Amino acid sequence: MHYADLRPFESFAILGSLVLLLSSCELGVDQSTLVKPNYDLLAPCGRPEQAQATSIVLESLCGTISVYEDRASNTGRKIDLNIMLIPAASSVVKPDPIFFLAGGPGQAAVEVGPLLFSRLSKLRRERDVVLVDQRGTGLSNSLACEPDEAAPVLDELSYEEILLTQQALLQTCLSQYEANPALYTTPIAMDDLNEVRTTLGYRDINLYGISYGTRAALVYLRRHESSVRSVILDSVVPMSMKVGEMVAVDAQASFQMLLADCQSQAHCAEAFPTLEQHFNELLGRLKAQSEDVTIVHPRTGEFISGKVTQNHVTQMLRGILYDRDLSSLVPLAIEEAYLGNYQPLVTSNFVFSGGDDNEGSGMSIGMMASVLCSEDLSLVSAPGQAKHFDNPMFRSLKPVCEFWPTRSIPLDYFEPVSSDKPVLLLSGKFDPITPPKYGWQAAATLSNSEHVVVPGVGHAASLRGCVPEIMRDFIETIEPSKIDTSCVMNLDRPPFFTTFAGALSPDDAAATEDEL
Repeated sequence: MHYADLRPFESFAILGSLVLLLSSCELGVDQSTLVKPNYDLLAPCGRPEQAQATSIVLESLCGTISVYEDRASNTGRKIDLNIMLIPAASSVVKPDPIFFLAGGPGQAAVEVGPLLFSRLSKLRRERDVVLVDQRGTGLSNSLACEPDEAAPVLDELSYEEILLTQQALLQTCLSQYEANPALYTTPIAMDDLNEVRTTLGYRDINLYGISYGTRAALVYLRRHESSVRSVILDSVVPMSMKVGEMVAVDAQASFQMLLADCQSQAHCAEAFPTLEQHFNELLGRLKAQSEDVTIVHPRTGEFISGKVTQNHVTQMLRGILYDRDLSSLVPLAIEEAYLGNYQPLVTSNFVFSGGDDNEGSGMSIGMMASVLCSEDLSLVSAPGQAKHFDNPMFRSLKPVCEFWPTRSIPLDYFEPVSSDKPVLLLSGKFDPITPPKYGWQAAATLSNSEHVVVPGVGHAASLRGCVPEIMRDFIETIEPSKIDTSCVMNLDRPPFFTTFAGALSPDDAAATEDEL
């Protein structure tokens, strides 16, 4: 679960295929299987800010659908839900599109979806992809709450001061919203999604969620099961998981596996024989007193100064553990930090977090508060404790919940979702926030499901190795138990870096230095 972030229609080939589709001129095709959604509700998308997404966005259609903010009363303020429809690549389109549900809570599907599906082209070969910014995110009456300036790479504030600053910012944002934040919970949002489905003219849909998006998909499945053809859940957040409770515990478990794997890789064990001891000593040193450090800014190359505390280090590490490739740098980064060089750790975290450009976090923190304060955090009085890691989600949001507007949720909300709909569950073995145990919990009451644990992977397995092919096969056949998933066993953890030159033994590293 990531906490913590796209306009003219220039593709005449796509436009031509849509015209053929709408006019039902395909010869030799069963016309009853063709999709005839309400494309006229949408218009060509504008050019996106992200250059990487330009091609797919210029093929897509965009628009809004208005819904009542208060769905129960169906009166009062209406809000516009921001929508992007990425058309299928072929001219003959299956009648059941893919509805993507983003993570967070707080990510906007229209922001993250184009880049994701540009790498999952096989999934949309014969199916439209529908992206809906969940209420409170993106351009759907956003509850974003960003500071005037982007967070610095190194901060002069203590960890506690940073948390207090964030809480004060949310209190200010709350007074400025044109919204009732209590009405931005997951069940209400999933009823929005069903209204989008019916308004666009679809009967059956395929749900695909990542991280918090899997929780949203499960809620939709329970409330609108008859409209669901299949479900893909990547990095599973089951109803039994209280988001914000076990953040430190799950990060600790992921970190312990990393330490053990370092010792099982000969080069890593030889290079860092006392890695855990040095890590303990590093944290002990920082717990006693923060350190003033100067490093090179990862993007500008300028020297910058700030403070490093125990919680800063573990917070950076927890983020890095999400990523399969960046995690291979962790032993080296720890050892360098132990020696007083925090550059590798800070740079790795900078890469993971997407840099420091003043474009906001891409995450609607207000929407996150609306969801978690009404839902999971209402049941969490104290977080699980871990040896090394803190729980920044609980520490930052639990005080906010004392003043944030909340809404009662259904009495059965945290009961497991039971269904015989086809479900594919994906978990990364080393995921520090939604490890495989949560996937197994969800699968227990999904009678027609297959849970694939992907070795060597952290958070979000969809783009790793052969997983896109597994997802394609599933969505085409919707027979989870018959999908060949053996290819994931090739996705071992990458070798750990033992030097800045890569995964070398100490002797190889010394020889490389001599050559230089």
